[in-house]
Amino acid sequence: MEDPDGTLASVAQCIEQLRQSSSSVHEKEYSLKQLLELIGTRENAFSAVGSHSQAVPVLVSLLRSGSVGVKIQAATVLGSLCKENELRVKVLLGGCIPPLLGLLRSTSAEGQIAAAKTIYAVSQGGARDHVGSKIFSTEGVVPVLWELLQKGIKTGSLVDSLLTGALKNLSTSTEGFWTATLQAGGVDVLVKLLTTGQPNTQANVCFLLGCMMMEDASVCSKVLAAEATKQLLKLLGSGNEASVRAEAAGALKSLSAQCKEARREIANFNGIPVLINATIAPSKEFMQGEYAQALQENAMCALANISGGLSYVISSLGQSLDSCTSPAQIADTLGALASALMIYDSKAESTRASDPAVIEQTLVSQFKPSLPFLVQERTIEALASLYGNTVLSVKLTNSEAKRLLVGLITMATNEVQDELMRALLALCNIEGSLWRALQGREGVQLLISLLGLSSEQQQECAVALLCLLSNENDESKWAITAAGGIPPLVQILETGSAKAKEDSASILRNLCNHSEDIRACVESADAVPALLWLLKNGSPNGKEIAAKTLNHLIHKSDTATISQLTALLTSDLPESKVYVLDALKSMLSVVPLSDISREGSAANDAIETMIKILSSNKEETQAKSASALAGIFESRKDLRESSIAVKTLWSAIKLLNVESGNILVEASRCLAAIFLSIKENRDVAAVARDVLSPLVVLANSSVLEVAELATCALANLILDSEVSETAVAEDIIFPATRVLREGTVSGKTHAAAAIARLLHSRQIDHALTDCVNRAGTVLALVSFLESANHGSVATSEALDALAILSRSERASGEKKPAWAVLAEFPKSIIPIVLSIADATPLLQDKGIEILSRLCRDQPVVLGDTVATASGCVSSIAKRVINSSNSKVKIGGAALLICAAKVSHQRVVEDLSGSNLCTHLIQALVAMLNFSGNLGDDEKDSISVYMHVKEELKEDGTSLSTGVIDGVNLAVWLLSVLACHDDKCKIVIMEAGAVEVLTDRISYCFSNYSQIDFKEDSSIWICTMLLAILFQDRDIIRAHATMKSIPVLANWLKSEELIDRYFAAQAMASLVCNGSRGTLLSVANSGAASGLISLLGCADVDISDLLELSEEFGLVRYPEQVALERLFRVEDIRIGATSRKAIPALVDLLKPIPDRPGAPFLALGFLTQLAKDCPSNKIVMVESGALEALTKYLSLGPQDATEEAATDLLGLLFGSAEIRKHESAFGAVSQLVAVLRLGGRASRYSAAKALESLFSADHIRNAESARQSVQPLVEILNTGSEKEQHAAIAALVRLLSENPSRALAVADVEMNAVDVLCRILSSNCSMELKGDAAELCCVLFGNTRIRSTMAAARCVEPLVSLLVTEFSPAQHSVVRALDKLVDDEQLGELVAAHGAVIPLVGLLYGKNYLLHEAISRALVKLGKDRPACKLEMVKAGVIESILDILQEAPDFLCAAFAELLRILTNNASIAKGPSASKVVEPLFQLLTRPEFGPDGQHSSLQVLVNILEHPQCRSDYRLTSHQAIEPLIPLLDSPAPAVQQLAAELLSHLLFEEHLQKDTVIQQVIGPLIRVLGSGIHILQQRAVKALVSIALAWPNEIAKEGGVTELSKVILLADPSLPHACCFASGSEPTVVGCIECSAGFWKVMMQPAQKQWLKVVP
Repeated sequence: MEDPDGTLASVAQCIEQLRQSSSSVHEKEYSLKQLLELIGTRENAFSAVGSHSQAVPVLVSLLRSGSVGVKIQAATVLGSLCKENELRVKVLLGGCIPPLLGLLRSTSAEGQIAAAKTIYAVSQGGARDHVGSKIFSTEGVVPVLWELLQKGIKTGSLVDSLLTGALKNLSTSTEGFWTATLQAGGVDVLVKLLTTGQPNTQANVCFLLGCMMMEDASVCSKVLAAEATKQLLKLLGSGNEASVRAEAAGALKSLSAQCKEARREIANFNGIPVLINATIAPSKEFMQGEYAQALQENAMCALANISGGLSYVISSLGQSLDSCTSPAQIADTLGALASALMIYDSKAESTRASDPAVIEQTLVSQFKPSLPFLVQERTIEALASLYGNTVLSVKLTNSEAKRLLVGLITMATNEVQDELMRALLALCNIEGSLWRALQGREGVQLLISLLGLSSEQQQECAVALLCLLSNENDESKWAITAAGGIPPLVQILETGSAKAKEDSASILRNLCNHSEDIRACVESADAVPALLWLLKNGSPNGKEIAAKTLNHLIHKSDTATISQLTALLTSDLPESKVYVLDALKSMLSVVPLSDISREGSAANDAIETMIKILSSNKEETQAKSASALAGIFESRKDLRESSIAVKTLWSAIKLLNVESGNILVEASRCLAAIFLSIKENRDVAAVARDVLSPLVVLANSSVLEVAELATCALANLILDSEVSETAVAEDIIFPATRVLREGTVSGKTHAAAAIARLLHSRQIDHALTDCVNRAGTVLALVSFLESANHGSVATSEALDALAILSRSERASGEKKPAWAVLAEFPKSIIPIVLSIADATPLLQDKGIEILSRLCRDQPVVLGDTVATASGCVSSIAKRVINSSNSKVKIGGAALLICAAKVSHQRVVEDLSGSNLCTHLIQALVAMLNFSGNLGDDEKDSISVYMHVKEELKEDGTSLSTGVIDGVNLAVWLLSVLACHDDKCKIVIMEAGAVEVLTDRISYCFSNYSQIDFKEDSSIWICTMLLAILFQDRDIIRAHATMKSIPVLANWLKSEELIDRYFAAQAMASLVCNGSRGTLLSVANSGAASGLISLLGCADVDISDLLELSEEFGLVRYPEQVALERLFRVEDIRIGATSRKAIPALVDLLKPIPDRPGAPFLALGFLTQLAKDCPSNKIVMVESGALEALTKYLSLGPQDATEEAATDLLGLLFGSAEIRKHESAFGAVSQLVAVLRLGGRASRYSAAKALESLFSADHIRNAESARQSVQPLVEILNTGSEKEQHAAIAALVRLLSENPSRALAVADVEMNAVDVLCRILSSNCSMELKGDAAELCCVLFGNTRIRSTMAAARCVEPLVSLLVTEFSPAQHSVVRALDKLVDDEQLGELVAAHGAVIPLVGLLYGKNYLLHEAISRALVKLGKDRPACKLEMVKAGVIESILDILQEAPDFLCAAFAELLRILTNNASIAKGPSASKVVEPLFQLLTRPEFGPDGQHSSLQVLVNILEHPQCRSDYRLTSHQAIEPLIPLLDSPAPAVQQLAAELLSHLLFEEHLQKDTVIQQVIGPLIRVLGSGIHILQQRAVKALVSIALAWPNEIAKEGGVTELSKVILLADPSLPHACCFASGSEPTVVGCIECSAGFWKVMMQPAQKQWLKVVP
């Protein structure tokens, strides 16, 4: 080795000297010093020592066994060697650790320092020092170092710093470091050193503490206990070194992360402001380097730990800005916020996400007028951190533009800075575009001005902003051009930085792409050379941009540029020709064919070069050249038809044999492009036929991209008919199907084209079908439709292929047609459906043809897809309207039916929204006029199953509504539209549908009887449509509708149930919505008999019909609805229609196996006809209804039917004539049987029927009637309330006129009275209690029943009912009580239960029958019961009577008078004030002409009872008009009792002098004289008394009336008391004497034969 300065020799000499054992200590020390000097002063000495094999062993040996001085020197040399890692490892492996530790333990301060330095140096291997890790661990270095630190070394802080530094180094690499540290008490050592150590020591201590706390959280408690937190916070201060501050912040970060208590302690020690100051210290103090960044990050992380996350810190700092009091505080807070935003990462985001928009607004709000520079600077700094943060900036709009603006602001001068600030604020506040924020053209001019003399960084920002502008806004492109921006951009393209060049090229590309004028400007600015330079020398991204820009820039043949690009192809640079080929492709795409074909031209040279490099040795170049040629041929048909295509083809074919997948892909692409014109270029066709086999091989390649492009080439290759015919189907279909499944959109497009083109040239036979099925081609084609453009040629090809496959017939064997797989995978339908919307009519027809085949198997899925696909319904409707192909029309109708089945509302809305509904209806109606339906094969292909799958009846036949096909689909669709849109009904009618449908039905019926006529099984669909249409009243009023009624009535006679059912539906719609005239027309058509023939069919037999009815909004049972509505019309109900219907309905009462519901329905209609129509009842009876009902009941029908039968019997027996019918007796026994065994409702109806029957005497008195008592009582006992009502009514009717039969009730097993008592005491309704009281009334008419204990028990509940609110029950209660009080003991019981007061309380209102019953009861209670009378009076009975009396009828007045009579028989009552009130009303009552003798008698008695007392008479000042005149006619009453009381009352009244002298008295004399002549003793007595009172006042009038004669007769014939009375008034003058004195006529009387007798009497 060369050793010009002798360093190697000197080093070798020193080492040799050290090796010699003979060397003295001094010599060794000298040699070591010399060696150390060489290492320090000469560069090659270090390597010389390291390369010497004996250097390290010698040095370690001296360190181990030398003197102290030698050891120190040896340790120093070893430490210096550790600067290089290889030598450091040698030193370690040399065994230096034990002697170093020994020297460290020595008492020599210098030795300790030297050992510490070397240990520090040798420990600097880091985490990757696996050798050192083992050695340090094995030698136990860590415990030794902690031990030494714990004991303390006299040499001071230098050794402490070195040892802690060594420990810091070892902490990342040594095994078991932390365990050893904790065992050695390292925490206490570190806490102690934290306060006493020097800055370097403190930095190491803080680092070790932080790492230790992260390793073991329990250390945190020791740190807190040692009060180290304050010291750590203190170390953050500005007076400390940067390393100490950074590591102290790191320790606080670890402490706060691991210990919740520590977080509180830091906050309590005012640590948050300290940490905030630490985060902004690097900015405020202009700190640089790693420690500045670490300080900032560690302090902010500690803050985040204390606050609960970095997001909380950011939020708190943002909020605290408002409370800052000085610009300095604001600046510090903004600085802290900038630091937080700088370190915000995805971890902080996952803990709690910050809202960057809020942060942005907070920062932007700090820009205020007269803003201090420091605050503005800190705000810009924070915004820069925000926009530079990748986590936050992505959530902000225009974040990149804002970042660039902030960057420009920091670099711009004051005036420009203000403009940029305004733009930034506008972009932040308005959230508009960058163009508006920069104020449009002004901002563009500003940015362009920054492109010139600005710095490189500023230029990059300005160009980047212009690039953003040109990307987002078209106006900016003209603004850049107008502001002169093209020349500086081209200049930057030449001289700018790499990033500026790329952005400049992008801007120029955008400008060229926008306008031809701008492109010309760019071209004239000589941008091409610069772009070519970038294409040659730029980065990959720059080259790509340059190539794209050239593509947009060069629009015409540019010979010079083409030549330069061709030269680049053949030159060494650029190494990659990819982008050069891109540029050439663009240029050659616009060069005229003549230039390319001309040999020697630049264009010809270029394309020849491209063809030549197809055989290049470089794979990338070959592939890209093939790709570029493919692009040229694809865009130029003229070039494909030239000889160049053939030449290219030969070269490309050679590439098919290489192994490179990339080359195979591009070669296939090139072939595919050339084959596009294979039909026109026969030279190409001739060459290409040999390519079929290699392409087939490639199409089956395992590399998908290769297979995809090979399939593309095959697709274009088989455009040649000869190739297509010779190709094997499997060779094309299998690889093409694979590409359809797995390829790209472009590959799938060509694969679909390949399959379609192959199928065009083939007949679909079993072999081809089998191939398609095995490959899964149909599903693959459908899947392709999802990604293809619906208007593209490829979609047409795919649909065409599917359409061809769909035409294949179902095989008779096991093989299924290819299209059948669509039905098995319903979701595959979706793409075909979507292809119909917005496609060309031809594509739509193909789609409809395919899908219509699936209507039978997948109506629901297909319908759902059609309904939900936007625009699909309207597109199908248009084709139904406009197509002339019947298959398309019927197929479209089938699709619309399926859609409506799923969502009829959507279908109707889509048709209405596109204004197609009317035209569609007209087209559908026109389809009904087709000369014939489709053939059977076509029917089978286009049909709709109306069920999920075809169901079978029990006999194995299909349901009558199972399949809809042919023209019937049009009728069905019309039905759907009419059902869900009322407007459609009118349109259908106006289109003539009613006439067409009627004619069709009529034609079918007219040919029905012909033997060879095959009945149309789909006529029911026509009648169903009519039923739907007839729901509209306007349609019913049309003449065509009236013409259809007889036709429908005839169709009701069809043998097919479905035909009759829907004819009945049409009739039901007519009668439900038609006028009275329509109903009469239906009735007169004889439809009723046909409707009756449908009654009672079992639901299971017509389940499909019921489903259809529900689907189309028709009634479930049309025959029932129609008949019920018809029979509502009075003229029909009582007319001939009903009379004709009744026998048929009666016949239905006989059980019919296949019509189990008929009897019940017949009963309902018979009931309807029987109500209020006696003639119908008679017809029913004559038709055998009674016998039929009786027999039917004997069969034990179901409860509802039994009830209906008994109801009908009840109605019939409401007629007296029917009750006399001989069959009525038989019904009684059957009704009794129903009472015993029937259901609840039936028993009720039976009881009601018996009630009607018991109106007939011969039935009521028959023994069979008696048999009903027990079951009726049983019902009364156990039945429901409704039944109890009926049972009571029947019993009342049975017993009311025969009290003795009531004993039968009492003798039954359950005593009826007890039952009634229980009812009266229960919580049942007042109506039932009233009925019970009524029956009690009937029963209590029998003395024996009345005398039972049960009757006594009824008293209390009966009385309690009196105090309830008014109800009809009270009348019955009163009547029952009236019966009870006939018994003396029961009367006492009634009185004892306080019946008087409630009875009196009921005397109000106008319920006169109740009042009469109350009066009767009170009369009975008052007899011989003075206390009761007084109680009545106290209760106000007299006042209540007087309130009612004036308006009361005569019968009630008589009852009241009788009650008053009973009351005033008591003298105390008669003299009382209440009685005095009745005098005048009773006198008025006597004047009523219709008031009967009983009432007159009672009224007179009351007046006599009151007025016979003189004191009572004195209380009144009655006029003669009031008192005398009412009595005059009564004196001539035919009732003697009335005459007697009238005379008696008159005698009392005439004691009053003012009445004696009244002229009215003259009218009294005649009647009184006539009374004297009656011969009745008591009458004569009362008359004499009256005459005595007026004899003195009116003697002549008495004489004139023959009074003397009559008086004489009385004297002569009567008993002795009379003559005395006649002669003497009471205590006054003799009456007769008075007459003699006053009348000369008296003497004539004396001449009569009675003279002597008279003289005996007169003194």
